[in-house]
Amino acid sequence: MKTIVSTIALLAIAGNVLMAGGDFTEPVEPEIFIPEQEIIVIDDDVKYSGFYAGAALSHMRMSEAVTSNGYAVTLMGGYYFNQYVGLEARYMKTLFDLEIDSSRPIVTTQDVLENVGLYVKPMYSITTGLALYGLAGYGQSTYCKVSGGDYRESGFQWGLGAKYELANGVGLFVDYLDIYDDDNYDGLTVPDVRFNGTTVGATYTF
Repeated sequence: MKTIVSTIALLAIAGNVLMAGGDFTEPVEPEIFIPEQEIIVIDDDVKYSGFYAGAALSHMRMSEAVTSNGYAVTLMGGYYFNQYVGLEARYMKTLFDLEIDSSRPIVTTQDVLENVGLYVKPMYSITTGLALYGLAGYGQSTYCKVSGGDYRESGFQWGLGAKYELANGVGLFVDYLDIYDDDNYDGLTVPDVRFNGTTVGATYTF
């Protein structure tokens, strides 16, 4: 009799425990979905060093007693040591008759403007292929006047520009070159003579 009572008591206790405990299945962790991100690979096929050559169209301007200006061809060659500095040689010469701008109506003349120089070219990269640069060096400019001979001045020259290097060595650029800015010019007794050029062109880095 005692055995039966004990068995019934154990069954009752076990039933209460099961009812109180509820479902003993293990909890299921929630699934976390992380979307896949597309990785874009940029093909940086820009040449930052090596020899380069280029050609461009320039507008040259000489201001003395009158202002002479005309379009010119520019040829250049140089070497990029890295993306921060280069060395460049440049030659510029007007192609057609110059326009003479004075107080009178504009006339043309067969005068010629010319310049040759060697420049250090520091560069500052803004983004892939795009950079600002400076030019600083020594050059010789020539003002050939059909009515009065050739005038030449040598000295420090500087410039500022921007370039964009495309893939496979091709590049585009625009810059300003200050060729001469002083009183007189090789015997031309004229104050505040200005000689400069603005250039747009293309280069190829080998």
